[in-house]
Amino acid sequence: MLFNKKFKDINIEDINSLVENSVCENKSLEYKRELNIGTDAEKKEFLADVSSFANSTGGDIVFGVEEDGEEKIPTKVCGITYENEDKLIRKLEDFIRQSIQPIILDIEYKVIEIKENTCVLIIRIPQSLIAPHRVEYKGTDKFYTRNNKGKYAMDVNELRIAFNSGLNLEKRIEDFKMNRYYELISNQNNKLVDELPIFVIHYIPISSMNELKNHISLKTIKNEMINCNSQALGYGYNKEYTIDGVIIAHKDSYNSSIAKYYNNGIIEKATTNFFKKQYKITNISPSIVIDLVNGYKILNNVIEDFIEVKNYYEKIGISSPIVISCSILKASGYTIPNGSFYDILNKIDREILCMNNVYVEDFSQKAENILKPIFDSIWNACGYERCIAYDENGNYIGLNY
Repeated sequence: MLFNKKFKDINIEDINSLVENSVCENKSLEYKRELNIGTDAEKKEFLADVSSFANSTGGDIVFGVEEDGEEKIPTKVCGITYENEDKLIRKLEDFIRQSIQPIILDIEYKVIEIKENTCVLIIRIPQSLIAPHRVEYKGTDKFYTRNNKGKYAMDVNELRIAFNSGLNLEKRIEDFKMNRYYELISNQNNKLVDELPIFVIHYIPISSMNELKNHISLKTIKNEMINCNSQALGYGYNKEYTIDGVIIAHKDSYNSSIAKYYNNGIIEKATTNFFKKQYKITNISPSIVIDLVNGYKILNNVIEDFIEVKNYYEKIGISSPIVISCSILKASGYTIPNGSFYDILNKIDREILCMNNVYVEDFSQKAENILKPIFDSIWNACGYERCIAYDENGNYIGLNY
């Protein structure tokens, strides 16, 4: 990356020093005299440049600097023309987001004005944790990476290695979850009611898996939690510091919940409040006793929680994609009765019920649409065709009990 300083602090003197010191292009640095994205060919070239950095070690593209074509040495700071900084950046962000898949996280933009309507533009692309990224624009369907000579299309072997790296990311996420499940079941900190199942939901930003990413300060986490009225799935208000995050906990004789906001961006929430052991149903004859999963509470509390987490991430500066993972621990034998309580369709048949991960690229969707696969899985485990809070067309209609 350019310079030993924060990206936001780079100025025109820093750019001039590249020319003065003849800093040539390399694997992590490229110069462009102009920003050309008018024709389809120019757009494809631009996308190939951006994706190649994400698929290798990351780096900076500096627009508005002339270079020697053979030696790749900068010769002059000429600048590019522009009308409005926000408009320029939004245009590039939208174009990159729409034309490279999966979305590249945490791209940064720096506009350095050198005179009226003329600037140097730096685009900083990080090494991606979810590579490889593919250019998908008007018939182009290619993967690019970089070496010291510039970008090139990836071959089959390089693609295999890149995809295997992506699988390693999935394994890291699963290992994190399994470790947390063990801690929650063992209840070493005595935060949860022992005899009840535990509903667990994790929000895992892909960026949280980057070990080089700066951690969020605990003070910032706590302040934004207060601003967002963060709770543990509807319970608990007091916020306490730990070595790697801020926690909320609530426990009484019957209920318990805990939430942890990690300094890498992960959020974990767990509760026993959605379950009742030996719940007696008396509005039928003869009455029956079941181990109850309260579907109404799951739906309402998790949807509200997602909205709160979304607001928190917006304030903290964490962007999608985000993996949402949900499980019920110690779940065997519990069930969701139908609305009239006459039918008990099925009981959960395993101790740890893991729902499929939900991969969220667009936070602007409604919470009930994003969370539907999780709700469907819970109801499926209890013998239903789908979550009954949705109609046959997948529209959310809620529950009346």
